[in-house]
Amino acid sequence: MESQVRKSILKIKNPSLKQFLEMWKQYQPFLIEDVAKYWHACNNWSNDYLIKYCGNNVIHVEVSQKDFLDDYKNFAYDDADDCVDEKKMKYKEYIKHVEDKVNENQNDDLGYYLTGELFEKSFPEIIGDVTYPEYLNRKPLVSYWHGFSSKNFSSTTVLHFDGFHNIFVQIRGRKKILLYPPSNYLSFYPPLEDSHGLADYSKVDPNHPNLELFPKFPWQERMEVVLQPGEMLYIPPYWWHYVTAVDENISLSFFYDVTIQDYFRQKNMFSVFLNIAPHYLYHAISSKDGLRTSIALIKSIILPGSFTQNIEQKNSNKYK
Repeated sequence: MESQVRKSILKIKNPSLKQFLEMWKQYQPFLIEDVAKYWHACNNWSNDYLIKYCGNNVIHVEVSQKDFLDDYKNFAYDDADDCVDEKKMKYKEYIKHVEDKVNENQNDDLGYYLTGELFEKSFPEIIGDVTYPEYLNRKPLVSYWHGFSSKNFSSTTVLHFDGFHNIFVQIRGRKKILLYPPSNYLSFYPPLEDSHGLADYSKVDPNHPNLELFPKFPWQERMEVVLQPGEMLYIPPYWWHYVTAVDENISLSFFYDVTIQDYFRQKNMFSVFLNIAPHYLYHAISSKDGLRTSIALIKSIILPGSFTQNIEQKNSNKYK
């Protein structure tokens, strides 16, 4: 199954609902300008401001070695506990750590990353600084990301796909995002050979794809965007993406469940789902977590809201 893909990201300024949906139906990523840049968040969220209003809030941080991305076994499997640790700390402590790293006051090999924190739960004091997008007629689950780039470490989310719509908003700083259309699920080399493999993750590092080990990887279909402060990027369900910090930055992901109508309203999305589902479900037979995720994915088609609820519950339980 081949996908016809535009090599450059389409852009639209302050779209109406009708304009948004016309682009959304094409099942392609696109940039939205002149919307988020007017939010209070984009104008006010300095570190001093965040410390003032949220500094004592307890957050959860991933900690990894700087060579974490050198081996896919570190990130493509759910039993890589010796490679990634989670720590609780006050947000002001994390901000201090980031500032020290960026200013090279710390020279250790550990990378800290505030990744995917539940925004409404962890930062209720600043929810009013954000205007939730109203392009999709459903409530989003909002994740908060605060990362950085230094000499030894860049906050990174490895190549993966999400089973829901993602309106990704850059609040501060910049992120580089690599995007790949879901042309053929197996060409992204998900770790299906192991029951601990994460079926929505790729073993490939797209910055340095090993084409001898992964010869079918569609490197030529790569789309790249450096997301600037105040820009929004729509990422369709099942589109593979890899995200790296360019500098210290804060982002918000607005995740929206996929409804059964979406599979037929968005061009080619249902055929993409049919390409993924047999492999995904076969893998789930030997994976307890994979089976649970697959059931949640199928339920989300029938019961809108169930998939993001499952993610929220998983995140809530993770640090108990």
